Amino acid sequence: MFSNDSVPQNPHNFYCEKCHYTTSNKKDFNKHHNTKKHLSNDKSTFSIQKSPKIPSPLYDCICGKTYKDNSGLWRHKKICDYQEKVNTGNKSDIINDFENEMNKSESFDKNLLFELLKQNHELQRQLIEMSIKNNTTTNSNNTITNNSVNTNCNNSFNLQVFLNEKCKDAMNMSEFIDTIKVQLSDLENFAQDGYAGGVSNIIVKGLNAIDTYLRPIHCSDLKRETVYIKDNDCWIKETDEKLVLKNAIKKVAFKNIRQINEWVKENPECKDPRTKKFDKYNKIVMNSMSGVTEQEQHDNIDKIVRNVTKAVVIDKYIEK
Repeated sequence: MFSNDSVPQNPHNFYCEKCHYTTSNKKDFNKHHNTKKHLSNDKSTFSIQKSPKIPSPLYDCICGKTYKDNSGLWRHKKICDYQEKVNTGNKSDIINDFENEMNKSESFDKNLLFELLKQNHELQRQLIEMSIKNNTTTNSNNTITNNSVNTNCNNSFNLQVFLNEKCKDAMNMSEFIDTIKVQLSDLENFAQDGYAGGVSNIIVKGLNAIDTYLRPIHCSDLKRETVYIKDNDCWIKETDEKLVLKNAIKKVAFKNIRQINEWVKENPECKDPRTKKFDKYNKIVMNSMSGVTEQEQHDNIDKIVRNVTKAVVIDKYIEK
């Protein structure tokens, strides 16, 4: 099937609408009708006409324009300058946002640490009182109750032994973050795994690389997400808000995002909208942010907290 009207500028051109093939030679055009490409397109067109109509996928440009096929979008990208303005601007904005977040997060570190230490000392005091009370109770009518209390005390005491004796040489959380050496491959994982998956992989990989008893974080109850973190050479119980862990997560993410400039230098073709590197660069930049909305940021951080917590559950390696 051809139409001379499809190319009004040159009436001697022959154009195949199915294959988007154009030639000024009628002999070549007749040969084209017998090619596999034309026959295949002819069959697929026939089958589509007989089948129920299926909505064609749309190809969107971030400037707002929509095209019915990928070739149309590709031709548009070659002349669309909106993409380059957006993406080159986002890079510095994202880094500035991370720096602002880090400055805000560090302002509460001292007060937070003091509060956590205070809670930890209070917990130890309560455990001692419970242990003394249990040892002095001799009423046989309370045997079942005493056994239950005794079990709880033993479990709590074992946790303290585990942290303060077996894990006495564990590194602080800040030291652990310093040991993490991010690579460009970690940054590229943002394009595929997103923010939550990319940051989780970096932290879990770092934890798995060191001995169990040297880790700065342990989880004693996965269901309740009870987490203990070593900071300033002291084990502290995390609050329900997981502020210390979330602060560490942001620092690791920031270390990774700072690699964007280096990645661009290693991949200069990412500035060309016609390349796959350009698309990959877009995904890296967008997924390097913790989220577009406040709710999305909150959800991504919570996902990372759960992923890290699962990787450090004490029950996986502690001796019963």
